[in-house]
Amino acid sequence: MRTKIFIGLTSCILMLALFFAFIGEASAQPRNQGKKPNDRAKKLAAQGDVLYNQKDYRGAINKYAEAIAISPNFPQAHFFKGSAHLFLDENDAAIEEFDAALLQGFAPMKVHEIRWEAYFEKKDYDAALNDVRQGLRIEPNNSYLTLALGNIYLMKESYQDAIDTYNKVLSTNPNLADVYFFIAFAYSRLGNFEQQGLAAIDAIKKNTQYAGESYKLIGDALTVGRKPKEAILAYERALNVKPEMLEVYTTLASIYQNQSRLADAINTAKKGIKLFPDDENLWVALTWFYSLADRNTEAVGAGQQAVRVAPNQYMAHTNLCRAYNDTKQYPQAILSCNKALALQPNDGETSLYIARAYDLTNKPDLATQFYKKAVSGLIEYVRVNSESADAYYLLANAYFADQQRGKAIENFKKSLQFSPNFAKARYNLGYLYFLENNMSAAREQQSLLVKLDPVLGEKLKQAMEKK
Repeated sequence: MRTKIFIGLTSCILMLALFFAFIGEASAQPRNQGKKPNDRAKKLAAQGDVLYNQKDYRGAINKYAEAIAISPNFPQAHFFKGSAHLFLDENDAAIEEFDAALLQGFAPMKVHEIRWEAYFEKKDYDAALNDVRQGLRIEPNNSYLTLALGNIYLMKESYQDAIDTYNKVLSTNPNLADVYFFIAFAYSRLGNFEQQGLAAIDAIKKNTQYAGESYKLIGDALTVGRKPKEAILAYERALNVKPEMLEVYTTLASIYQNQSRLADAINTAKKGIKLFPDDENLWVALTWFYSLADRNTEAVGAGQQAVRVAPNQYMAHTNLCRAYNDTKQYPQAILSCNKALALQPNDGETSLYIARAYDLTNKPDLATQFYKKAVSGLIEYVRVNSESADAYYLLANAYFADQQRGKAIENFKKSLQFSPNFAKARYNLGYLYFLENNMSAAREQQSLLVKLDPVLGEKLKQAMEKK
C-alpha cells in the first residue's frame, strides 16, 4: 500500500492574523473639498458614529447612507460607512465607499491603511498590494502596513519577498509570534526545511496561535531530515494541540509503519478515522497496516470499508485484494484486483497480488503473466518514488515471485536502507539469503530481526532449520 507523506501545509487552510488598522472612534475630521455637508446630514452621521462605536455596524451604515443621500459630498461618512461594510465582510460595498472618500479628499493614508484589507478579503492581491505600497510611500516605517505587505506576498506565493518583509517587521517587533509561523510556512514552500523548522520552533517559543501547524512544520522538517523519532514527537504534539489536522494522521501513521510500530500506526489511523470517518486515505492506510501486522481478518474489514468509502480509488480495491489473499479467499481477491486494474491498468502492486491469487489457485500461466507485469509496473513506481521503503519492498517481492532472486535481494536491501526497522523486509531478505545458501548473511538478518520483532525472528529461525 502506498501512502503519501505530506510535506508542508497541502491540506491546511492558512488563516492569516491580520492586524486591523486603527480606525479610531468615528469622529476624525478629514480634509474636505467642495460643498460641506449640511447640519441635518452631520446630525445623521453623528448618530451613525454612535452606532459604529457600539459595533452596530448595520445601523451605522443606514445612518451614514441617510447622511450621504442628503449631502453626497461627505468624505467622512463615506469612509466610516466603508469601514462598517468591511466589518460585515461586505467588501465590494466597502471599496466603493473608500473610493468615494478618497475622491472627496479624505486623508489618503487613512484610506490606503484600510482599503487594502477589503481587496485582500476579495483575493484581489494586486489591488491590495497597490494600496499598501502607496501607504508605505507616505509612511515608509509603518509597521502595520509592512506586516500587511508580508501577508500579501505570502498569498501571492512570493515567498522570499514575504520572508524578507516579515524579517523587517520582526526587527522592530520581535514578539509577533504568528509572524514566525508565517516565515516557517514560506520556507516550507521554498523547500528550505532547515529554516522552516527553526522558524516554527521560534513560533512555538513565542506562543503562536498556530501551535498545531507549527509543530506540524517542525515534524515535516524532521521527516525530511530523516529524524523519525523526533518527527514522531513533533506530530504527536501537533495533534495534541489541534486534533483536526487530517494529514498529520496519515503522515504520523506512515512513520510509525516505517519504524515497525504497527500497533501505533493502526491506532493513529483509527484516531483519524474517528474524526474523519469518510476519509479514503485513512481507510486505505489502515488496511495496509493490518496486513503488515498479520491481522488479516481486520484487514479485510478495513478494506471493505475503504471500498465503500472510495469505490473509485484503485488502491482501496488493491489492498482489499491483498487482504483476501492473506485470508485465502482467492476468488474474492481476483475480483477485487480486477476492479483495481480496471481503474489503474498498469499498476504493479495490483498485478503482484492478482498473480499471487492465480498462483495459489493453480493457474500458472496467468500468474507468470501478471508477475512480469508486476515487475515492470513496480520498476516505474520505484523510479517515481525513489526514497520509498514500501516501493522497494513491493518490487523485491515481485522479483522474488518472478524467480529473480538477485534483484529481489538488492531491492529488499534498498527498502531497509530507507526503513531499517521494516520487519517483513528483513524477514524476506534473510529468507532469500537462506535460499541462496548464504547462511552467514541469513543468520545476520535473523539476529537483527529477533531484536526488532521476536515473533517474526523466531519464524525465520524455524524456516531456516527446516532445510
